[in-house]
Amino acid sequence: MVDVFSTLHVVNMILVLAAGTISGVWGLILFFTKRAWNRPWRISLTVTAVVGLLQALLGIVLVLLGQKPAGGSLYYLHYVYGGIVALAIPVAITYATGGKNPRRDMLIFSIAALILVAAGARALMTALGLP
Repeated sequence: MVDVFSTLHVVNMILVLAAGTISGVWGLILFFTKRAWNRPWRISLTVTAVVGLLQALLGIVLVLLGQKPAGGSLYYLHYVYGGIVALAIPVAITYATGGKNPRRDMLIFSIAALILVAAGARALMTALGLP
């Protein structure tokens, strides 16, 4: 059972990094070329948020099953970075204008997606025991 959730956690990590990178870069391209929001980008942002939350859920299941990431005495940083991954897009929603300024919202969500990627990469590093 632990192996199944551990494998899902690793595979979903790849999805988190890919979806976050695509959403973040795509959003910045839309922002700097002064294009409007489009439905495919919104879908990619939603997918990024969902896989980020799923990653946190899988991590919580692993903790409940008694697993702990590598990293020596700093293993708890994996949980900090995982929390950032899970909450990056939901927190960005609180800073968005709710459609009053769509370009600003696009920038906020794009930066949040890239922060999610950076936190996910750092969480991966701590899981592998890297400094």
